[in-house]
Amino acid sequence: MKIIYLLVFLSSAINPTFSANILCILPLPLYSHTSNYLPIFKELAARGHNVTVVSPFPQKTPVPNLTDIVVPDVTDKMIGPPDKRLNFVELDGIIFDLVGLWIFASGTPQLISELEPIQNLMKDQHSKYDLVIVETWFVQEVLVAFGHKFNAPVINVAATSINPLAAYLTGNLLPASYVPVPKLPYSDHMSFTQRLWNAFCTFWDIPMGTLHLMYQDYLMRKYIKYPGSENLPPLIDMLRNTSLTLMDSNFAVNYPTPYHKNIVEFGGIKLKKAPKLPADIQKIMDNEKEGVIYFTFGSHLNVSNIDPEKQKVLINVFGKLKHKVFMKLESTNPFLDLAKSKKNLLIQTWFPQPSILAHPNCKLFITHGGLHGVMEGVYHAVPMLAIPLIADQKFNAKFIENSGIGEVIQLKDLNEANLLNSIDRILKNPSYRERVKERSVIFKDTPISIMDNAIYWIEYVIRHKGAPHLRPAVVDLYWYQSLMIDVILFYAIILITILYVMKLIIIIPCKLLKYLFKRKDKNQKKKKE
Repeated sequence: MKIIYLLVFLSSAINPTFSANILCILPLPLYSHTSNYLPIFKELAARGHNVTVVSPFPQKTPVPNLTDIVVPDVTDKMIGPPDKRLNFVELDGIIFDLVGLWIFASGTPQLISELEPIQNLMKDQHSKYDLVIVETWFVQEVLVAFGHKFNAPVINVAATSINPLAAYLTGNLLPASYVPVPKLPYSDHMSFTQRLWNAFCTFWDIPMGTLHLMYQDYLMRKYIKYPGSENLPPLIDMLRNTSLTLMDSNFAVNYPTPYHKNIVEFGGIKLKKAPKLPADIQKIMDNEKEGVIYFTFGSHLNVSNIDPEKQKVLINVFGKLKHKVFMKLESTNPFLDLAKSKKNLLIQTWFPQPSILAHPNCKLFITHGGLHGVMEGVYHAVPMLAIPLIADQKFNAKFIENSGIGEVIQLKDLNEANLLNSIDRILKNPSYRERVKERSVIFKDTPISIMDNAIYWIEYVIRHKGAPHLRPAVVDLYWYQSLMIDVILFYAIILITILYVMKLIIIIPCKLLKYLFKRKDKNQKKKKE
């Protein structure tokens, strides 16, 4: 018995449990982002940590050790009221890709600072936190200041794969020769012209992003006020000193990319065995001889965001198919009656997506190429047809095409013939199903669960008081130093100098010899005369 007690004591000494106070600040109404972070926060609470979450999305039922501080929904202030809301599909283009998000971010510091829960946090002089979790890659950079306020290490959570500015700030420089920027529809095998544009976008983001952060620094000092805020370090320095980034991506749905230890992927953390389908949908999926095709543009975009003629193309083509088509369509869509007139279409404003994709009779997933939808399609091994609309959807769609798990139709090329042909090819060619099954196996083949890995690294940062040893030294270098431009220029100058000296060594003797020969010729002529 004494031996057993001794073993228990030793095991607890080697792997001690601890309870930390963790503050998670996610005040913007970005449900597709926050909903993927919440499972991590709940798991931290389940493991005994005291977790405070500041967001517009409180838990439906109380979670032990988790405290919700509810922020009012500011969607209307961010993108306008429903009748005047920004249509990001119409805004999409080169200019928006290059600077649109930064322009969009210019109003968020003031908006965030006016929220009462944020004001209360700024006034709070009694709470102590061991860790602050914020989302700094998406228009909320100024929230990193709360790490300074509470004298706590900061972990960044990111809803997308790494971009060039984020890579620069974390010391994970992206080789432009084979790592495509997420805003571009390229694979890791690029042509010369694609590498030219990829390199431009990669290097554009760093100086322009630095200017953006300088303006955000000004806004941070203007709106984020608390006792001691007058001593705030530069914003860019605080971002560089972020202890860790948890990134919502997964190598199984991305190209190989070199990361340091300060980047941890957690994409697919919510994916698991799907719950049972509602009885009516279960019956349809079980009994459809030809199978079911599932269509959705995700939770943020609607079919009505695209051109009316393109909307009719979707409805008309789906209506011609032998398969049952589940079509997510908003109740305000002008072509709702047309869609309902098609007997093989089931129209709803919401579907239990994971459960539909998990059913063996789901033959095809037609998607806009959102990252989480692509992950779910791969996880459940369903071939995909992507119609990308904005942002990283084009990048994700290219991955679908490049990995052979589906096809892509660009919105400008969407017509009845193209859509019918693509659907027909995917359904009749078994290679799409075989490759997505292979990719699904890759997705699920991990040494430990995605959740356990994420929790381990969060607790690692707390245990090691910010884990500064994870921070690569490259973040202390200027951009031209990290890209070795100064070294390249130095060697170029040396090479030019050597070539110039060699030129002199060759030319001067040649000129001297030429001069001597000319002089000799002149002397000989004089003697003859």
